[in-house]
Amino acid sequence: MIDGRLVPAGDVGRVAVDDGLVRGDGAFEGMRLYGRRPRTPGLHLDRLQRTADAIGLAVDRPVLEAELAAFCEATANPDCGVRLIVTRGGQRVWREEAIIPEDPAGIRLLPVPHRITPLLVGAKTLSYAANMEAGRRARSAACHDALLVDADAGLVLEGPTWSLGWLEAGTLVFPPLELGILDSITRRLASQALPVRERRAGLAELAAAEGALVLSTIQEARPVAEIRGVAAYDPAAPGVLAAAAAVREAIAAVVA
Repeated sequence: MIDGRLVPAGDVGRVAVDDGLVRGDGAFEGMRLYGRRPRTPGLHLDRLQRTADAIGLAVDRPVLEAELAAFCEATANPDCGVRLIVTRGGQRVWREEAIIPEDPAGIRLLPVPHRITPLLVGAKTLSYAANMEAGRRARSAACHDALLVDADAGLVLEGPTWSLGWLEAGTLVFPPLELGILDSITRRLASQALPVRERRAGLAELAAAEGALVLSTIQEARPVAEIRGVAAYDPAAPGVLAAAAAVREAIAAVVA
C-alpha cells in the first residue's frame, strides 16, 4: 500500500524518490499479523511517534490507523509481517513480509563491534545500513545473524533487528536500555511473563549463561545455539524452552 492505495500483486507501484529514501531519512515500524490481527498495534504506533518526534518528522496517526486496518484485510497471507515506512517527503508505504521459519537447531550469532549514533538513540529510523552490514558479515561467517557489541566497552547490546535476553539462575537478563538499544515491545511482553532484570554484561560473561533467546515482533522468542567464539548453548534446554513458551503465551494473550 502506497499512500493509502493498495498495490496488486505483481505491480511494483510508484514510489517518489524523495530525500527520505535517498538519504534514509524517515521512520519505520515492523508488526506481525496473527489471523489478520496485528499484535500490539497501539504500542507500535506509539513507538513510531516517538521516532518521528526524535527526528522532527510529521506523522498523521489517524491516517496510519485507518491504513493499517485496510492493509490487514488485504494481505496475501493472514499470518505475516507488516512493515510501515514513513519518509521525510511524507510518503507512507506498507509492505507485507514473510515469516522466516524457525531453525530447530537454534540461532548462531556472530559478535560484531558497533557504535550507536547518539542522535538516533532509541529511534527506528530508515538509517539501518550498519545493522544490515552486520547481518551480512554474520551470514558470510555461516551464522544466522550478528550480535552487536559496544566497540569501545565490549558490552552486549542487541541484534540488528531484535533484542537479546540470556538466562541466569532462571531469570531472563537484558542489557539496560540506557546503553542506547531499542525499547523492544516483545522484551516488554517478556517482562510481564517471566522474572527479568537488567545488567551491563561484557561479551565474555555470556559464556556462563544457561541459554539465550532472540526476541522480536517477527521472531517472537527463538533459542540461541551459539555465540561464535564465546558460548554454545542447548537450544532444547528445559529452561530455555520454558522461557520461550512463556513469551509466546504472553504474545497470544495480547493478540486475543
